[in-house]
Amino acid sequence: MITGNRYIDEVIGEGKTILFYGVAGSGKTTMLMMIASNICRNTTDKCLYISTEETLHYERVAKNTLRFANVWFMEIYDFDELLDFALLKLPYIPLKHVFVDSINSLYRVISYEEESITKYGLLLATLRHKVRETGGKLFASAQVRVGYEEDEEELTASGMNILNYWFDVIIFLSWKDNGRVARLVKPTDKEKEALFEITDEGVEWINEQ
Repeated sequence: MITGNRYIDEVIGEGKTILFYGVAGSGKTTMLMMIASNICRNTTDKCLYISTEETLHYERVAKNTLRFANVWFMEIYDFDELLDFALLKLPYIPLKHVFVDSINSLYRVISYEEESITKYGLLLATLRHKVRETGGKLFASAQVRVGYEEDEEELTASGMNILNYWFDVIIFLSWKDNGRVARLVKPTDKEKEALFEITDEGVEWINEQ
């Protein structure tokens, strides 16, 4: 089990890089932490969870230490530090799956720099290479650009054109009248919506078919 939703898990199973994006509070961190606990707790494969925006809920980890026994947590708040870690240290760490929450928060800070796109592409390529090499997956969240329109179709993550190139599966998290919704937007031929609620255990799917 990855997310607990049969259809979404099937699509995620076919990809190596999976991105969740949406506005603050839409469930991105909860989704990533639930996935980390689901795929790492019953295996000797190590997982790495990198927080870049102080969204990591350590109290949740403390309450369920056995669920996160195989997850290494770290915090990085500078893009160049994250890039150096990915290039110089990550290749030598024995782990399988990588989580980054969020993948674009630090990029937004340097996006005005001349070589920002090159550096961002190098980071994503390095992370993808790592999980391909170990037979694992890269899970990441992305912030929605400040100044978005009210229409959800206009919601765009910063650097989305770059993210769209490197991520096999992209899932948009938002709200509807009857609750939160996860909408598969890539692969485009498998678009589907699924309702969910945030619970103490993570995510609970509503009326799954």
